[in-house]
Amino acid sequence: MKKTVFLISIGIFSLFKSQNRIEEENGETFIKQDEKYLKTLKNINSSSETFNDALDLKTYKARFDFLNQNTALNIDYNDVTYTYVKKFLSYRWYPKIIGLSVYYFPLFESKLDHYGIPRELKYLAVVESALNPRAGSWAGASGLWQFMPATGAEYGLRKNEFVSTFYDPMSNADAGARYLRDLYRQFGDWNLAISAYNCGAGNVNKAIRKAGTKNYWKLRPYLPKETQAYVPSFIAVNYLFNFYKEHGMRPSYFKYDFFDLKVIKTNKTTTFQELSKNFNYSILKFANPQFMTNTIPAGSIIYAK
Repeated sequence: MKKTVFLISIGIFSLFKSQNRIEEENGETFIKQDEKYLKTLKNINSSSETFNDALDLKTYKARFDFLNQNTALNIDYNDVTYTYVKKFLSYRWYPKIIGLSVYYFPLFESKLDHYGIPRELKYLAVVESALNPRAGSWAGASGLWQFMPATGAEYGLRKNEFVSTFYDPMSNADAGARYLRDLYRQFGDWNLAISAYNCGAGNVNKAIRKAGTKNYWKLRPYLPKETQAYVPSFIAVNYLFNFYKEHGMRPSYFKYDFFDLKVIKTNKTTTFQELSKNFNYSILKFANPQFMTNTIPAGSIIYAK
């Protein structure tokens, strides 16, 4: 994949927190991304917002068959998933997310591989945060993989006045992969694990009891409204990332991926300005959203170029 340079706007992710809520349309529930965050993507990504959103039904079914045959997940074609793919094709900002994914996906894939999880689960982070490391939900979840405080603490995420590993891409991705692994061990089904990732295992078990089945599509109506959107959204993102070129999307790909950066441990308290004497300041600010102030405490892990 050819990478095209696009500019980094300093501090962009520290200014806006995505407040995901839901909207209803034609009987379906969709996750609504924060418009302020999406607008800021224009500052770092020049991807074209013009593309073909038409989708022939026969072609769509064939593409779904391809996806389903090439993954351990159940990529189900039905009226619901078709509706979600059509909705996602109406999001003109999606090429910007695809361009930004070049930076984050190698990190996500390495964590998923480490814990024996299908790589396609990386798309869940797109559903959760639109790849905003400073994303925060109305319910109190935060980070790329959207952890609630209690669950995050259970998986080793911490925060104080200077550092929040909820916002650290490495820590957040590692916690996300472990949490998904544990949920799959509990339910033995990725659709149920994805649902539990959003609403908790207790709510999924409650839906199983009410529906009298573990079949996701049969118990889906018994899940919370927001959670009903997660699996179809995940499938829609999977479709877009696999077939965006067929729709004429032209992303501007990020210049680096996460592993192009150096991982450095500071031996004394410092600042971004001090570190910029040896490293690129814009990349320091972009790559280290975990620091809550300009101060970087001694012993901190930083990502630099």
